[in-house]
Amino acid sequence: MMPLQPGDPRQVGPYRLERRLGGGGMGQVFLGRSPGGRPVAVKVVRPELAGDAAFRRRFAMEGEAARRVGGFYTAQVVDADPHADPPWLVTAFVPGPSLLQAVQEDGPLPARTLGVLGAGLAEGLAAIHRAGLVHRDLKPGNIILAADGPRVIDFGIVRALDAAHTSTAVLGTPGFMSPEQARGLDVGPPSDVFALGSVLTFAATGSGPFGTGSAEAIVYRIVHQEPDLTGLPAHLAGLVRACLAKDPEQRPRLAQILDSLAAVPSAPSDSGGWLPPTVTALISQYDRDFTDRPHDTADTALTTRADRRRRPSRRGFLLAGLGGAAGVPVVALLRSLPARAGGSRTPEPGRTRASLRPGAPVTLFEGDGIVRSMAFSPKGDLLAAVGDDGKARLWTVDGRRLAKTFTHKVTNPWNTSLDRVTSFNPQFGTTFSTAFTPDGSGLVVGNGDGTIDLWNIATAAVTTLPSPKPELWNSATGCVAVNPKDGAVAFSYDAPIVRVWDPAARAVRATLTSGDGYWVQAMAYGPSGDVLATASGNGNPGNKAGDGLLHLWDTSTHGQIATLARTNSDVQSLAFARDGRTLANLRNDGLITLWNVPSRERAATLAGPGSGVTCIAFGPNGLLAGGFNDGTVTLWDVTAGKSVTVLSTGANTEIRCVAFSPDGGTITAGGRKLTLWTLG
Repeated sequence: MMPLQPGDPRQVGPYRLERRLGGGGMGQVFLGRSPGGRPVAVKVVRPELAGDAAFRRRFAMEGEAARRVGGFYTAQVVDADPHADPPWLVTAFVPGPSLLQAVQEDGPLPARTLGVLGAGLAEGLAAIHRAGLVHRDLKPGNIILAADGPRVIDFGIVRALDAAHTSTAVLGTPGFMSPEQARGLDVGPPSDVFALGSVLTFAATGSGPFGTGSAEAIVYRIVHQEPDLTGLPAHLAGLVRACLAKDPEQRPRLAQILDSLAAVPSAPSDSGGWLPPTVTALISQYDRDFTDRPHDTADTALTTRADRRRRPSRRGFLLAGLGGAAGVPVVALLRSLPARAGGSRTPEPGRTRASLRPGAPVTLFEGDGIVRSMAFSPKGDLLAAVGDDGKARLWTVDGRRLAKTFTHKVTNPWNTSLDRVTSFNPQFGTTFSTAFTPDGSGLVVGNGDGTIDLWNIATAAVTTLPSPKPELWNSATGCVAVNPKDGAVAFSYDAPIVRVWDPAARAVRATLTSGDGYWVQAMAYGPSGDVLATASGNGNPGNKAGDGLLHLWDTSTHGQIATLARTNSDVQSLAFARDGRTLANLRNDGLITLWNVPSRERAATLAGPGSGVTCIAFGPNGLLAGGFNDGTVTLWDVTAGKSVTVLSTGANTEIRCVAFSPDGGTITAGGRKLTLWTLG
């Protein structure tokens, strides 16, 4: 929860707004007060959606249907105005953490709690279905745990958003969507039953039934593979497996689910006795902070003692600060480890953190594919981006003008047609990663066919390094990194090795071996060029958090310095702080670990498993950016141990890459579109 930002409304209809609760595909969500003083959640539609006539019509219909939803286990829709500018919707505010936050902070729920949770969610979904709605996005973040039982929130929203997207858009959350939803087919109540099975698996085990990784990998498992129900209590495993049937007709009805859960010893009590004591205590804190709090303003409320000790969050993530300096956390605590000796606490020269005043987002590019990697030139005058269409584009940062486009010519090493290869793997023609040479004259691009392109920016001439072992190709992503000291190019593609190319000699300078089965999938050079970090994973669907290695290499001797951790690298970012003393490692399940490079020890942990963080990048002055799967970017002040601001792209789609300009004055995020902000 955050204070109101400049430009946020202070009043919506008759409701006075106090704080930000979060944001999503529809817009911003605020904590508000009714005229009588009751806390409510106010959802304000994004301006671009407000101008879409189809969205307004669907929003009006779905909002009216949502107001008819009753029952004990939904957050009641109490008011809406689809004709306002912008439209808004108000629901009852439920004091309590989300299921996502509770599991992240306290671990999987006990068996008795799972039974009550399942029954409450089934009853809530039944009420939603009776009103003619399908939730379409039942997930741990859309379930609030209250003292008297769970509450389902945000029903009807995804259907309304569908009106503003093309008919082929798949709206929902990977890991909690049904096979028919993942395939873009029509969905009905059985789709919510499938999501219920996924939610119960997460609540019981701390992870979804189809693992972690990229959205594409999870969706593939949902459609084609059986769920992993390891860790589910025996009395729930059969029911959950039935809910997760691929065929919607084979899934149980909600009435059957309720009958199966009827053996639960007791229903929820008003005291929260159905939950573990730690979660019950958190609910009580929510209730004290938000339900009975005097009607003060947002700014003064943030300085109260209760606010300093509470830990509520709808997104369930927090920065655990480096060192012992006490920062006021504005998001929920997951885990904090003390800093080790050798860490730097001195702010870097340049832009101060207090001066951050983000400008409005600017969309530089929006195409049919995904932007997968970005890089600023050393002088900060150019921005390069690569993605699904096989092109490398360069924009002028000041003029925000497309300056050049380089198109990769796909190399086919197979004794078959290129059409057949790309039909098997559509990403064969994708450009996956990019980096500038130290002098800014060249651009290095890692391609989906296993080759590396070295582009001369001035002449558009290209040198292509062939795939070292094309017979190893198995649709893994290519990654590159450029040494800022001597321009050496490190690259890896579908192999447990990194090759270091010497551009001047046009030859491989060294080969670094990560170990059999540990395919290198992320790399980053330290700012001095003396250290290379690599992250390895087994690259297969279903890989776990310990299926990889995080290595440090000496770039002079090409010897291995240390193995920092076993940490999976499928969909992962590595980022060095500008002083080179801190390495941030994003694991494929959303956990970010900060490492003290000189001491080779863990310094702090950020954004735990399930947080939704998809990519990271360091800026100046200890500023760390994290892209999320909901289309937002959070900026953290690592040295102070707190978040600075949240930026929104205005689209509820996953961010794949983030980047800072060298002076820290510009930040970009890439995904379905390329968005730029100026940090004033």
